[in-house]
Amino acid sequence: MNLNPYGPPDFVLDVIKSAIDAIKIYPDTECSEIRARISQKFGCDTGEVLVGAGVSELIQLVTLTFMKTRALMPQHTYGEYAVAAKMMGAKIKRIEMPDLRIDTELIMAEMKPDDVLFLCNPNNPTGQYLAKNAVAQILKEAERIDALVVLDEAYVDFVKHPFPAHTLATRNMIILRSLTKSFAIPGIRVGYAISAVENVKAMEKIQVPWSVSVFAQEIAAAAISTEGDAFLAETIEKVERSKEKMENALGIHSDANFYAVDVGNGREAKHALLEAGIRVRDCSSFGLPHHIRFSIRTDDENELLLHNFSLEKF
Repeated sequence: MNLNPYGPPDFVLDVIKSAIDAIKIYPDTECSEIRARISQKFGCDTGEVLVGAGVSELIQLVTLTFMKTRALMPQHTYGEYAVAAKMMGAKIKRIEMPDLRIDTELIMAEMKPDDVLFLCNPNNPTGQYLAKNAVAQILKEAERIDALVVLDEAYVDFVKHPFPAHTLATRNMIILRSLTKSFAIPGIRVGYAISAVENVKAMEKIQVPWSVSVFAQEIAAAAISTEGDAFLAETIEKVERSKEKMENALGIHSDANFYAVDVGNGREAKHALLEAGIRVRDCSSFGLPHHIRFSIRTDDENELLLHNFSLEKF
């Protein structure tokens, strides 16, 4: 899994213990505390923030609210975009990725009015991060033709020098973020969207009440804090050091904390590595049957992976 290998932070358990008594009350439907903290962190209005039960719920809310006839997405990317779009009867247009790279020119040439474009930034599974000028160009074209850009930043905390995407936000863009990956809390379903007030209001109307649990709200509020920032700074620095070793050893590169590597047969490589106690992702579901995806883990786990690569078992 593409999670921070040094999480969850210690304060998560403390928060769960302190929130035990709150189990007898309904969650705050507005997620007021989290929205206030996100607003303060990014300098936006609370009305521009929507909290949901992970990015997965937010993706579905986007398609339920804004999907018309067609969804665009890179050829090899996170699978839930297509699943959510198909639920609304939309056509799926996958945009080619020459050399497994997202090409902004190809995206802009394909965009049409009312399209919903999903961009995972950095992209899962290839790890490519689109810089500010590339995203700004795509957004400018979306505004010109009136399409919607959904920028999924689930892994952005692992990017070395990310740009503040929220500074580009207009009614033609919705930014999705997750706490799951950065804090290693996949069992606590919580994420958030940042967009224009009118977009947030439209999604709020169809969001299921109380979708974000008491525990999820308490943990998210604790994570979006100076203590949470300190945890990220310390652990992401460790991840960066491990990335440097991994990339030097294998001659690969990623802007994220994971890699998609051509091993000839992804399924066979997955099974061979599993026998050695290493879990990787067979990328067949991404349309890349020759590739596996693996993440940066602890030093010992990384060394085990490198050792098995050196044995050339696959």
